[in-house]
Amino acid sequence: MNDFIHSCNAAATYPKNLISPREYQHTLQSYVDHLDAREKDEDLFGDEDQAALEFWDLDDGATDFKFTRTKSQEVENHIHFPPLAARLDPRCRYVFVHAPSGRANLSVTRKMLLTTTSYHQIMPSFVDFLFSFGAQHHAKDFFFAGFRHDTRLSDREKSVAIPTLGRSGRSLRLCYSLRSVEASSGQEKWPWSIRGTAVHQEFDFETGRSNWLIVKGEGGASMKDRIITETSSKNGSMLNKFDSRDQRFSSTMSTHLLLCNWSVGDWRWYINYMEQEVQTITRKTLSVRVAASQTGPKPEMLFTRTATGILVPPKKSPTSKSFAAKKQPTTPPPKVAPALPIQGPPGPPGPPPRLSTLPRTTTIDPFQPDSEFSFKDLQRIEYIEEHANQALLVITLNSSILSALVQHYTSVMESTSCPSDLKIKCKMDFKRFVDRISDISAEIQTQRARVETLLRLLADRKALFYGILEYRNVEASKELAGKAQISADHVEYMTQQMKQEAVFMRIITLVTLFFLPGTFVSTLLSTDIVHWQTPAPVGLEKVVSKGAIKMFLYVTIPFMFLTFSAAIGFYSWSKRYERKAMERQAAELTQPQP
Repeated sequence: MNDFIHSCNAAATYPKNLISPREYQHTLQSYVDHLDAREKDEDLFGDEDQAALEFWDLDDGATDFKFTRTKSQEVENHIHFPPLAARLDPRCRYVFVHAPSGRANLSVTRKMLLTTTSYHQIMPSFVDFLFSFGAQHHAKDFFFAGFRHDTRLSDREKSVAIPTLGRSGRSLRLCYSLRSVEASSGQEKWPWSIRGTAVHQEFDFETGRSNWLIVKGEGGASMKDRIITETSSKNGSMLNKFDSRDQRFSSTMSTHLLLCNWSVGDWRWYINYMEQEVQTITRKTLSVRVAASQTGPKPEMLFTRTATGILVPPKKSPTSKSFAAKKQPTTPPPKVAPALPIQGPPGPPGPPPRLSTLPRTTTIDPFQPDSEFSFKDLQRIEYIEEHANQALLVITLNSSILSALVQHYTSVMESTSCPSDLKIKCKMDFKRFVDRISDISAEIQTQRARVETLLRLLADRKALFYGILEYRNVEASKELAGKAQISADHVEYMTQQMKQEAVFMRIITLVTLFFLPGTFVSTLLSTDIVHWQTPAPVGLEKVVSKGAIKMFLYVTIPFMFLTFSAAIGFYSWSKRYERKAMERQAAELTQPQP
């Protein structure tokens, strides 16, 4: 008893203060260090003014359980901590620790929790499961789960006995963590949430007293409400029978069944939801209609390239009327000697065709307008796949924990140190427990198979989705390449035309410059500015009229000004027209095709 009181007084150092732990000292110190760190970060324990522990106790001599909600200063008084006087533990005690959500701080202070764990000598490894709770924006150590036990059956391995509290030292002690999925109405984009429950249980083989510590975040099913309902019910369930030791032992198995049944409860509907989401997003990939390749006549070529590499407009094909006329028998035309070809510069190739009149390349649209995909769809698929992988992990861990729980109870029942009356009286209840766990495990395996099938479906649909996107990219590249080729041919044709026009302009310029001096002189001499008159002593006499010169300048200079102004105006207009034409052609190239 003194060792126990000393352990309770050192509750702040839990789990190093436990009387007979089976963990190494460095492991116990590691737990203390992690608890210190989480308390310092303020992401595990709650505020003292909002903290509370809830007890559901069945005391000796009582026929019904009693519910007690204790604040921080009331916990020690409720459990008589430290035990200064002899007071037996309740026949059955459930301690509930809550949190506002699965990712919020526990609604308990460190002192309250360690006081309770020290009084009931909770296994050190239970702290591992506590660390997955607490404030966290993103899941951090959220999917940690496992099964631990420290059962002590034989006299050789039993713990310190405390008869005044009804503890023999021979007890079944285990803890584990289970997770299940529950509806979450507060999440619009994903109305489901995976929540965990950490459980510690101890059953004394000699006195039949048991205590439970259950930690769960609020939301969805409440373990407290379920356990209170079942233990208060009068329907003959083993959960509400605590008169004898064998009945109390059977009630522990019934409580485990209740927890295991919760772990498999809503997986069916959750997987249904994911399957529906996947089908809604990806079903249209199966009905995408790819446009058939065109088998009609090829579009008329815009340009043809001669043997010398020059682009020229193609020759017009004969119409059907002229083609039919050719088929009619006609008299052969008289033979005429071929005319000699006239040598001269080649004629201009004619104006280039406008882009608006050019035949467009046919756009290959592999999808109907109602089957478009967006990057948001791909993000949603990845989001669903992430949750499906999480579900598969949780289901797998739950399955292993259930198997470990059954194996441990089986080893206890088969142990020679287990009381024989428990083996006999609880044989049928134990068989029911094993059968029911087997049924739950089979249900878990079914849901696991469904999740694996869903993941394979997601992988296949993603591959098809990527294939469709790749096909769209290829077709878009083909269309852009065709437009680029048309544009390049048009530019090359325009360049050739400009070269030919430049040759003609040079010829005209040379001819004009050759005749320009004579033209000016003859024009000037044909006016009255300078004329020759007779008779004269030595022949013709030159007469120059200054008034005519002035009149010539008065008329010529303004007309020259008007001429140059008109030329400059026409040049500016042609530049603007050319720029607008190029902008219109660029808009036609980028305009979506019907």
